[in-house]
Amino acid sequence: MKKPLITILMIIFAVTTCMNFVSAENETNILRSSESEEEVLASEDGHVNITFDNGYNGYCINYGEHEAKTGQKYSVKDTTYATNKNSGESVGNYLKTYFVDYYDDAMRNDIVTQHTIWHFTDDFNGWRIDPLLIENIKSTASTKTIPDSGAVRQINNTTEAVFDFQVLSSDKSGHQNFFAYKITYRDIVKEIIANASGSNDTSSEYEKNITNTTENNRTLEKAEKIDDASENTTLNEKQKDAALPTQSNGKTAQDNTSKVSKENVSKSVSLSKHVTGKRTIGIIMLLILLGIVAIKYIRRD
Repeated sequence: MKKPLITILMIIFAVTTCMNFVSAENETNILRSSESEEEVLASEDGHVNITFDNGYNGYCINYGEHEAKTGQKYSVKDTTYATNKNSGESVGNYLKTYFVDYYDDAMRNDIVTQHTIWHFTDDFNGWRIDPLLIENIKSTASTKTIPDSGAVRQINNTTEAVFDFQVLSSDKSGHQNFFAYKITYRDIVKEIIANASGSNDTSSEYEKNITNTTENNRTLEKAEKIDDASENTTLNEKQKDAALPTQSNGKTAQDNTSKVSKENVSKSVSLSKHVTGKRTIGIIMLLILLGIVAIKYIRRD
């Protein structure tokens, strides 16, 4: 009787586990599929810093291929898909370093930026290429990896830029792919303290001032609450004293009331202990009886 029941329970558990595993695997596959099938459209014709409908701009990374047409579809890839056509080396980190660490150069002239990108992707060497800039980009990129999303650079004292990058892969053979970027600008809040040494941390001083102000306010609030509570307590005690009748021996009726209450509480506790003890014995007896019945039932089986 017991073995078939245990077997059935094990089968149900195994089937449920498999169903959950298959469901999770299907959800993962659907998620991966949706990510790989993400597509954007070109919002204009061209190949130099053109716009796309996902808010990115892009420079082509395939010199000599057909340029984009308005409405053309592109699949979203990570920046490792930006490669040198001759060596096959991924040059995505070089291009990200160019935009982030050499922001002023990348933003200065679209044509120069396009030629610089082609140098990394197609070994292009036009007269607009700056060899020193190329070497600086390579040197900087060799020391760090710029993330595809969320890289931050301070532009000036009040503004910083947040960079997001991706590669847009054409669905047509012989058409250019694009290295796409999006820059979000946001304000920087800084308190500038003029001092000779320049060693003070502006942000720390600012935070300390806020903390001190907050603590002072909390202390003041606590003091006010304590004063209010003290006044209310005093007032309540006076009202109670006025309301309680005084006996001939000088003691108030409150004293007698307290004594009676203590006696009642003591009796209640003793009675509670007495009753609780009886209930505990009864419960133990019931558990023993149930155990005997269970043992007899198991022996019959």
